Amino acid sequence: MMRVLVLALSALSVTHGGYNVGLGRGDITGPAAEIGMMGYAKQGQNTKGIHTRLFSRAFIIEDVDSGTRVVFVSVDEAMMGQLVKIGVMEKLSSLFPGVYSEENVVLSATHTHSGPAGFMQYVLFNVPNLGFVAQTLDAMVDGIVQSIITAHGNLAPGKVYHSVGVVDEEASINRSPTSYLANPEEERARYPGNLDKDMVQLSFYNDQGAALGVLNWFSVHPNSMNNTNHFISGDNKGAASLMFEKAMDPDYVAGKTPFVAAFASTNLGDVSPNTMGPR
Repeated sequence: MMRVLVLALSALSVTHGGYNVGLGRGDITGPAAEIGMMGYAKQGQNTKGIHTRLFSRAFIIEDVDSGTRVVFVSVDEAMMGQLVKIGVMEKLSSLFPGVYSEENVVLSATHTHSGPAGFMQYVLFNVPNLGFVAQTLDAMVDGIVQSIITAHGNLAPGKVYHSVGVVDEEASINRSPTSYLANPEEERARYPGNLDKDMVQLSFYNDQGAALGVLNWFSVHPNSMNNTNHFISGDNKGAASLMFEKAMDPDYVAGKTPFVAAFASTNLGDVSPNTMGPR
């Protein structure tokens, strides 16, 4: 997958040059000990350390002609919650009055199954981790806001490139092929198989042609690490982000690079990364 993306940086078609773009990153890791983990809903799967730190990666695009501005944020967590969005918007409203709102800020979780839980406002989601954990929520809100602050501060004229390609490597499998066969035949006939192998990518460059970052979507679950894992981890998508960023900026510490790479979630439903079966 890394090879596919690196090649994509030099083989894209221009979609529009009239943009201001800004990218940023923030740490959302949260409590790394004795906190239930979100994803597998398994009591006793508590954090006992860190495999990789968790990050929020923000991408701001502003159309110069219309002044329309949008923010997409990819967050290394299992899912997004209303409390997180409310907390983020409250801080952004104070920092940038009238600039960011629920209408132009999108928060998206990568769906890693190895992040700390307790940030949801619904009882059902907090049962496995035995209750609400303010530390988890605060770390997410603060890290997301920081990524947007950084992206806002980096806003400058740039270009956004769009590409779509097929990932030929065996990067995923359908974990429930019998369920897929239960779909109507006419629906299944619309697709070449039971997997979506397309990768969609936006690549960001400044006006001088230097690469600033990438934001892509590929359908695969970030659960390469199973429910026996106790270490906080961005899993495969988080690892891919860190490796791509490090490849682009080798002289920087992982998670501190100027280049920002987000492997965001998409239609990952029954798509597993465990191509050799569950382990």
